[in-house]
Amino acid sequence: MNLKFHTKLSYGIGGLADNAMFTLIETFLLFYLTTVVGIKPAAAGTILALGCIWEAFCGPISGFLSDNIETRFGKRKPFLLVAAVPAVIVTSLLFTSIDMSYGLKVIYYGLMTILFWWCFAIFFVPYMTWGSELTSDYHERTVLRSYVYVLNQIGKGLGMVLPSVLVAFLMGIGRTLEQSWSAVGMTVGIASGAALLICALTIKKTDVPGFVKDPDKEKILTAENIKNMFREYFQILKLKPIRYIIGASLIYLIANTIFASDLVYYFTYNLGLPAVQISAITLLMTVAGIALTPFIAACAGKTDKKLTFMAGMIFSGVILIGARFVGVSSFAASCLMCGLFAVGNTCYWQLMPSMIYDVCEVEELASGEKHSGAVISLQALSESLSAAAGVQILGIILQQAGFNEAAAVQGASALTWVSNSFSLLPGIGMLIVAFVISRYPINKNTFPRILEGVERRRRGEAVNLEEYGDIF
Repeated sequence: MNLKFHTKLSYGIGGLADNAMFTLIETFLLFYLTTVVGIKPAAAGTILALGCIWEAFCGPISGFLSDNIETRFGKRKPFLLVAAVPAVIVTSLLFTSIDMSYGLKVIYYGLMTILFWWCFAIFFVPYMTWGSELTSDYHERTVLRSYVYVLNQIGKGLGMVLPSVLVAFLMGIGRTLEQSWSAVGMTVGIASGAALLICALTIKKTDVPGFVKDPDKEKILTAENIKNMFREYFQILKLKPIRYIIGASLIYLIANTIFASDLVYYFTYNLGLPAVQISAITLLMTVAGIALTPFIAACAGKTDKKLTFMAGMIFSGVILIGARFVGVSSFAASCLMCGLFAVGNTCYWQLMPSMIYDVCEVEELASGEKHSGAVISLQALSESLSAAAGVQILGIILQQAGFNEAAAVQGASALTWVSNSFSLLPGIGMLIVAFVISRYPINKNTFPRILEGVERRRRGEAVNLEEYGDIF
C-alpha cells in the first residue's frame, strides 16, 4: 500500500536535522576552527577527522541496537527522541568561542566535535533504516527519498547558506565575530532538535500498540552479542552490492567533503567575494537541488535509479574538471558551476539511500533474517570514514601549500591548491564513482527477483542462492 502524504512529509522533516548538522560541519567547521578560533589547518583537520572516526565507531552500534530493541514506539523512533535535546546542546557548544590557551582550544574543540558526532550517530542510522521499513516498493523508496531530499535542502540552507548571512548581519549590528558564530551554532542546533522531535512524534506507522516488555529478555550489549554483531557485519560485507555501495560512497563523499569544505576558502581567498555573494551561491545550490528533485525522481522512474545516478556523477564530474581548466573567476561563473554541480550532488543524496534500502532485501535473502540497521550502518560507516578522510586531506593540502590562517591574502601555491580542491579533485572523484556504481548489480529488473526470494524465505520455503549468482 502507498505511504500516506503526511508520513512521507514527516519522515522528510527528519532529513532537515540530518543535513543541517552534517552540512554545517562539512562546510564551516574547518573554516571556523582555522580563521575564527586560530587553530592550524592540519590540527583542525585532525580534529574533524577524529570526530568522524568516532561517529564511524558509534554508527554501527546504533544500527545493531535499533535492529534488536523492542519498544512500544518500534525499533527506530526512540533513537530520534533520545538525540533531539543533545543535538541542540552540542551544536551550540561546538561553535562557542572559548578564551583559553592554544593547547586547551585543541582539546576543547576536539571533545566538542566528538560529542557532536556521537549525538549524530545516535539518530542517523536508525533514521535512515526507518525509511526501508516504511515501504519495500522499489520506486516508492525513491519517492520517499525525494521528500527527504527536499527537506534535506532546507537543512542544507540552514547549514550552508544561513551561517554567512547570519554572521554578516549580526556583525553589522555590532556583535563580535565570536558571538555571531555562536548564534549560528545555536540556531542550527535548535532547528535540528525540533526536526527530530517532529519526525519522531508524528509517524505512528511502526508503533506497536499493546506492547508489553518481556522481563526475561536478555540485555542487548552483552559480550556474546557484541561478538555476533561483528560477525554479522563481516557476513554483510561479503555481499557484492554492499561492497559497491560502500566503495561508491567512500569515493564520492571524500570528493564532496573536499569540495564543500574548500568552497568558503575558494570564494573568500581566490575570488574575494563578500559574504552576501557567498551566501547567494550556496542558496543557489540549495534551490537547484530542490528544483532538480522531481526531475531526477522522474528519470529514475522511467529508466532506472542506477543509470540516473551514473549519469549525474558523469555530468557533474566533467563540469568540475572543465571548470578547473576554463577557469572560475567571477561571481556569475561560480553560480553557474555550483548550479551544475548540484546535478550530481542531488543524484547522490536522493538516490543513494534508496539504493542502499534495496540492499537490505539482498541481505535478508542471503541470511534469512532482517538486519536493515546493520546494512545501513555499514554505508553510514563509509560516510563517516570518507568525511574524516576528506577534511584531513584538505587540511594537509592547505598546510603543505602554505595556507596562513592569520593572513588576509594567501600565496600563489595556497591559492592554486585551494582551486584544485574546489574543482579538479572532486571532479575526478565523481567520475570514479560512476565507474564503481556501473558494477552494482541491483536494478529494476533484478529487484523483483530479490523480493520474490525474500517472500519465499519468509514463508519457510527453501531458496537456492545459486539462482542469484549475478547479485551475490
